[in-house]
Amino acid sequence: MKKLGIGIAAAVAVLLAGSVATSYVMGGKVQEGFESTAKEWSKPPLTVQVQSYERGLFTSTAKTLWTVNTGEEQLSFTASHDISHGPWPRGHAAEIASRFAWNDDAPPELLSLYKDKSPLEWNTQVGWTHTSKHQMSSPAVTGQFDKDKVSFAGLTADFEMSADLKGMKGTATMPSLQLDSTASPVDDEEGDSSGPAKMLLKGNSMRFDLFQPQGQEFMVGSVNWKLDSLNTEPKNGGEPVQIDGLTMDIDTRQEGDVVNTGVNTAVKLVTIPGKKINDIAVDLALRNLDAAWLNQFTKQSQQAQGNPQALQALMMGGLQQLLARKPELEIKRLAWRSDEGAAELSAGVSYQGDATKGLNPATDIKAHAKLNMPKPVLESLMSSRVRDALIADNEGDEDYDVQQLATLVQDDVKLRIDTLMQAGVLQEKDNQMSALIEYAGGEVKANGKKLGGEEMMGVMAAMP
Repeated sequence: MKKLGIGIAAAVAVLLAGSVATSYVMGGKVQEGFESTAKEWSKPPLTVQVQSYERGLFTSTAKTLWTVNTGEEQLSFTASHDISHGPWPRGHAAEIASRFAWNDDAPPELLSLYKDKSPLEWNTQVGWTHTSKHQMSSPAVTGQFDKDKVSFAGLTADFEMSADLKGMKGTATMPSLQLDSTASPVDDEEGDSSGPAKMLLKGNSMRFDLFQPQGQEFMVGSVNWKLDSLNTEPKNGGEPVQIDGLTMDIDTRQEGDVVNTGVNTAVKLVTIPGKKINDIAVDLALRNLDAAWLNQFTKQSQQAQGNPQALQALMMGGLQQLLARKPELEIKRLAWRSDEGAAELSAGVSYQGDATKGLNPATDIKAHAKLNMPKPVLESLMSSRVRDALIADNEGDEDYDVQQLATLVQDDVKLRIDTLMQAGVLQEKDNQMSALIEYAGGEVKANGKKLGGEEMMGVMAAMP
């Protein structure tokens, strides 16, 4: 028995010694990974700096400074991290509990809104293969921010990240956000009364599965976004605008030397002043985007944040490389229903030229547009554009008669539609309007008929 006790004691001593050594080594690896992750995530507009790292036998502590600089605004957080790396914390290599705090130079409104609450808490579990699981949460807050009352139900996110930090998969949820403006329009900057007096957002959630292909800076994969409802009420006393049941699916894939993206959007109901639009469906596709160009653009655009001129120069600088793949943008389907009936549109544009000879829009671009809708829907769409143009042309003249304006709009729209029908661009059957416009090789065809120069001038003048 005595020898057994000595043996057990020796075994326990060896086990404990091994645990201590393993913990200390793992602690070193965690510190190395912690610091390398900070460098990896430091890409404009975000900078992450490790200010301190106090390494212990089984636990360590660290502090980091996170700065977001958009070029126009800068906001900083300080994060404190409690790190457990041994022995074998809950079956993982390490656990990190992070708590963020606003810096003293943060806007006073933010400091007042959050008071003693951390704006973000982030818990991480690091696996033995260096993959990681993350849980992020931002608390619910209610209070005053500038001239708005804010009611924020908080935010949560759960995601997994690959060992090389090139892939992430998870979900994020924001139950609700409500803003109530307490300022009159004259109190706003420059007297702006165009913004909402109230906004209520409900059921905002996202699911994502993204990764960077080997050797690339951009990310591919899938994103699904859902929004239960968004309601806004304008400051000028107009009718509210509401969106119900929005979903968006984005799928991006690298296929060889090109990247293809599809965007599928659906909205159950949009309510705008005087009209309800049901079952909106939008299906977009971007094809043949050169992967090498996108990679270079992604890297350099991170340095050009907040500089539109620099971004434009980046895009134009690689134009030949971009066009060589003959990229295409297509609205495969845009459909909706309203009281006037169901409507559907489609359109597309693609490059068909020789990229080595530069861009000649007159001959290198191929495009098409197709529509099919009840005549009242087309009249309504054109009336909106015509009315806005007439009001803009008479800006400053507040004495125009409302009924007279309505008559002018109606007559103008009728003339435009008649002109387009005479030119063969629009066709009518059973009060249903249709059109197929094709452009290729510098020629325009309407419903299969080539349009001459004079016809084109008439068509252009008839377009609102």
